[in-house]
Amino acid sequence: MRTKALLLTACLGALGSVSLMAQTNVYSLNAVGYINLSLPPGFSMIADQLQSTNNTIGSLLNDASGAYDGVKIYSWGGTTYTTDSGDSLFSTWPNGWDNGGKITLNPGQAVWFSNPNKTNLSVLFLGNVPTGTLPVTITGPSTFNMISSPVPVAGDVVTNPVMNLTNYSDKDKVFVYNNPGGYTTYTVDISFGTAGYQSQWDLPGDPQVAVGQGFWYLTASTTKTFTWTETFSVSQ
Repeated sequence: MRTKALLLTACLGALGSVSLMAQTNVYSLNAVGYINLSLPPGFSMIADQLQSTNNTIGSLLNDASGAYDGVKIYSWGGTTYTTDSGDSLFSTWPNGWDNGGKITLNPGQAVWFSNPNKTNLSVLFLGNVPTGTLPVTITGPSTFNMISSPVPVAGDVVTNPVMNLTNYSDKDKVFVYNNPGGYTTYTVDISFGTAGYQSQWDLPGDPQVAVGQGFWYLTASTTKTFTWTETFSVSQ
């Protein structure tokens, strides 16, 4: 899954622009960006790490034009999946999804995206980069959680200063699915010592994720529900 992320910061600038801003009294301190995914045939676990006015599938991936005909979305609810299918020809919904495109894809969530085509399918997400304190609830014990970083950053989930996932428990597991290639499994092993690459995680080391990519988090039998908290500001 190839990804690109661009953050464009709109903020108060030089004195020369102050007069214009004063006249309109409208300005933004948000970081606006896009995530562009190229999804191969088959399954990909995707995430929209941007906040828009409507983070439902019907709004984010409007299929009225037929661009996503045949695509299936699977959202994990803890015990079962909620599904929807792109179907612009026969859907009674104006957004082209059989079940109304009601599945949400907010920052911190993830869904399965099934591409029925023989070629890659492009998905473009637009919106504001989430800022502030950003919690993701991870349910336990012995529970699968389908999640993502709520901020569009890539790399080491543990040592990345934004993701900073360090309050895990012994024997927790992370499963990252890459199409093609399948799953890479990461397992916490507290006996390895301090947090950091190949320190508290069995080989191949700390979990690695891409922008726009979700993953499974499986809590250990003794892990209680906990909160993974990210903190991000435009100045970072």
